[in-house]
Amino acid sequence: MSRRLQSGITLLLALGQSMWCCSWADTSIPPSYHWGRGISWPDADFNLGGYINVSYQYPEKKANQLKLDELSLFLTWSPHQRVRFFSEVEVDDWQSTRNSDSFAHALRAERLYVDLLATEAATVRFGKFLTPIGRWNVIHAAPLIWTSTRPLVTDEMLFSPHINGVMLTQRWQFNERNLDMSVYSDHSGRLNVFDSGTSGFDTGFGGRVNFDLSETAQIGLSFIDFNNEIAPKADRNDLLGVDFLWKKDGYEVAAEAIYRHAGDSQGQEKGLFVQGIAPLTEHLFGIARYEYLIGTHHFIDLDTHVGVAGLAWRPYVPLVFKAEYRFGSQNGLVAPSGFFTSISMFF
Repeated sequence: MSRRLQSGITLLLALGQSMWCCSWADTSIPPSYHWGRGISWPDADFNLGGYINVSYQYPEKKANQLKLDELSLFLTWSPHQRVRFFSEVEVDDWQSTRNSDSFAHALRAERLYVDLLATEAATVRFGKFLTPIGRWNVIHAAPLIWTSTRPLVTDEMLFSPHINGVMLTQRWQFNERNLDMSVYSDHSGRLNVFDSGTSGFDTGFGGRVNFDLSETAQIGLSFIDFNNEIAPKADRNDLLGVDFLWKKDGYEVAAEAIYRHAGDSQGQEKGLFVQGIAPLTEHLFGIARYEYLIGTHHFIDLDTHVGVAGLAWRPYVPLVFKAEYRFGSQNGLVAPSGFFTSISMFF
């Protein structure tokens, strides 16, 4: 485990211990546990929860694999009505039937930030948080998404899933419709004290706008200009994204499209996905997704088409079983065809 990650975990444990003592000294409502929502101390505005995800993969022409994909622990604390701390410590790809990693190497700080509520509609966030490009990346916790596989246009080869820096978010209302605008600056090359060991941004700046078209539909625009940690002196990348979400009576249509460009050998990429959800019974849902990607993804310039058909069974709100079959054209290297299934649960 790196010294920087050790220091981060030590800080979190010290924070948790101090809040434990304060909660028992000053509160009248004892801690309580609720499945899917974790352990909460209401009077201390403190919550401890998380989720687990176990998957089985059987891609064509490759060995099958059963693995513990994610074991995440959430910690939330609001010491003041205008201050909120949040952390997510995660064990990622730890145990597998093909190979297993050491616990120290698999452990990482997925998120660690503080939100400062400047006004009722403006928030300043500082720390390590998920990159606000599209919708999938910011809600990618396994129990919240519909499939075991991730769309290609949200892959970390296109952009880093994390920001280390600061973000300002402002909300306006127009005719009872919300307009949310965020601007952020990333300085991972200097501020990534909780380095997960994966390559990411070196520096970057960007923004996102999300608008409620109606009570059931939203549209978003995202932009980021960045350079990568592995090649900080290479040409900077510009990435533009647009996304859409419609939900009503259990039905859902989601779509994201991106275009990334750099002037040097990094080249350019463009792609999209469209995903539809339909309720089959009260707890069973059918899933269909189409993906397209062309460019230098994984250094292979291919015109890739991918289809996903699957089912998701949610017998209880915190628990979901997923099963899907993925197929496509020129997809073997970046999204191989095959059968994928997983079990995810908030605890």
